[in-house]
Amino acid sequence: MLTLDDILGIAYLQLTGIGFLGNLTLLILNSFNFLTAHTVRPKNIIIIQLAFSNAMVLLFRGLPTITRLWKVKCVLDRTGIKIITYMQVLTRGLSLNSTCLLSVFQAITISPNKSLWAQLKIKAPKTIIRCIVLCWIFHLLFHMHIFLLHDGPKNSTVSKDGCRTGYGNLDVYNNNHIKFQIIIFVHDAFFAGLMTASSVHMVLILYRHRRNVNHIHSKNNSTKICPEMRATKAILLLVATFVLFNTFSPICIICMLYFKLINMWMIHTSALLALCYPIVSPFILVSISKQVPNFCAC
Repeated sequence: MLTLDDILGIAYLQLTGIGFLGNLTLLILNSFNFLTAHTVRPKNIIIIQLAFSNAMVLLFRGLPTITRLWKVKCVLDRTGIKIITYMQVLTRGLSLNSTCLLSVFQAITISPNKSLWAQLKIKAPKTIIRCIVLCWIFHLLFHMHIFLLHDGPKNSTVSKDGCRTGYGNLDVYNNNHIKFQIIIFVHDAFFAGLMTASSVHMVLILYRHRRNVNHIHSKNNSTKICPEMRATKAILLLVATFVLFNTFSPICIICMLYFKLINMWMIHTSALLALCYPIVSPFILVSISKQVPNFCAC
């Protein structure tokens, strides 16, 4: 007789597997295109970074959640749990920054040549790799507090509950946990605001393009504009998906911190919401890349 935790574990396993395979496929195909193409497309580099980050989010957040639901005996010590928790927040931060970078880069790309962003259109492709390296360095250092000051509950390795990593390792009575959650919330809000600003900019450009499309008579111009506009719409959907799924997850955590209450249903809800974006994102990004075979989009 399957229990509720068993059913949830199976559901998590299926969703994690689908999302991981989707991101892995996207990563391999874009990496192959990056290595074989004559001209390097900066957008492909960002998608590679995003697909890798999302795959790691699913690996380090999805599998521990499944083992905890199935009450698999924890074989990790405190150091091992800190490493898993560190990888969870690191990969999520990289996913956030990659989505933000993709959104900002697309906003610059489709900006009119006569606008104030004309110089950025020339410089932006040359700075993508440096931005990605800076993102890695920033997050590797930013989340080191987990090893220095992040001590989980004393029973974090109790075998009857599985390994308590990430949200399950949250101590609502530890002031350090509360401070760092607030810092992470501010960090997320900043990049979410940046994504929102770039998205509004893209929406305005799409509106102007739609309003003026009847005045475009050259077929060459229309063929150049349409692919970028389709990519822009896909990235807007990607940003909206990220904001939708990653807005409610921090709210659950803040509620638990405020009420000093660990609720397993809120933890499962937060974990599920955190996994939704990495699961959905590769299938949205498929519509951008022409190198991805059509059957992968089914």
